[in-house]
Amino acid sequence: MSRSLSVHPSPSRRALGRHLALDLTAAIGVGVTGALITALLPTIARRGGLEPLGLSALAAAPFVANLLGAFAGRYGPRSAPQLALLRGVGAASLLLLFVLPTPPVMIAVALVFWISLSFGGPFHLRLWGSLYPARLVGRIVGVIGMGRAAAGALAAFGGGVIADRLGGPTAVAMAGAVGAVCAVAYAGMRARSAERPPVFSARESIAALRERPVLGRVALAQGFYGGGLIAAVPLYALVHVDRLDLSLADVGVIGIVSAVATTIMFPVWGAVADRFGPLVPLRVGSTLGVLCLIGYAVAPNVVLLWAMAFAFGAASASIDVGITAIVSAQTPLASRAPAMAGWNAITGARGIAAAFLMSALLQLGVVDVTSGLFVCALSSAFGVLLFARVDPNAPASVAVPRSVRARVAVPSA
Repeated sequence: MSRSLSVHPSPSRRALGRHLALDLTAAIGVGVTGALITALLPTIARRGGLEPLGLSALAAAPFVANLLGAFAGRYGPRSAPQLALLRGVGAASLLLLFVLPTPPVMIAVALVFWISLSFGGPFHLRLWGSLYPARLVGRIVGVIGMGRAAAGALAAFGGGVIADRLGGPTAVAMAGAVGAVCAVAYAGMRARSAERPPVFSARESIAALRERPVLGRVALAQGFYGGGLIAAVPLYALVHVDRLDLSLADVGVIGIVSAVATTIMFPVWGAVADRFGPLVPLRVGSTLGVLCLIGYAVAPNVVLLWAMAFAFGAASASIDVGITAIVSAQTPLASRAPAMAGWNAITGARGIAAAFLMSALLQLGVVDVTSGLFVCALSSAFGVLLFARVDPNAPASVAVPRSVRARVAVPSA
């Protein structure tokens, strides 16, 4: 399938540079805010008395947001300024932790933050298709991801120090302020094409994904692989606090190591995806992810966790690049946003179930932390096998959902 994204002339280097700079600025805000939410907030909440079921709710927040993201076609942003507003509100919600630093509020503001990413994601992916040439998509995603991860590494370090001195909720709230300011950069991005993005329903978003067998098989593989990783998230905090009694600074270092690995590997995976196809990063990265789960299951001290954090950072970058690249490769511009929303909805439903399942088994005494992590590794390993079986040349229908076609005429790839 052709990966041409539009019939518009290629943008000038100056325009590419301007858009990339704006994208990077916005990505820095996402990286700073996301690093504090993912690396420190679970440990902060656990030290604040949050039970494993509450940790599961915190872990499920991004997937609840993804499930709701199926409605992004009707209620999500339809212009770059609207994207800036949505992402800014999501980050600014963390400022509530300055005045209400309680575990329930932590869960609520984390959910608002993830909803802002989920609802903005489909439009942002479509915006990339209008801003950047198809031949550069992997590298562009790699550079933006590198900037986001580098910001996350610095934020994890600084956040850990601030958390130990001023308190964890204050550190997370400060990250939210940074994210809100950086989100303004989205407003300056201008697509080459002037057509208004099509409105699409939740049903059409699922249909846009199902019409492409390759994406369906990749989603199935990611379901098992990502399901194992998601189910393990509440267990990480239990390893950090209950087994190893790590300080917030120690947890921050783990976040730094992971973010540094992600920073280094994003441009590498981007080049690999452009040269060898998006399935190579998915297959290699998912294998690394399984090894990380096994490492956490047996870790006797923080040193092994540092090694696992580096491997997990590399795996995370590969999955981000691979998914973005394969959705872009398999869909024309007109149906890219619906397909991404459908992807988010399917993975969101899986994530909610996985996040609560492991904590339920843990609280019922069916598994302990170690055996639970091995169960997670088994699920993820099955996903690795499914990634290996995906045929990128499988025939696909690329028709745009009928109601979308009726509302907009867009040249397809």
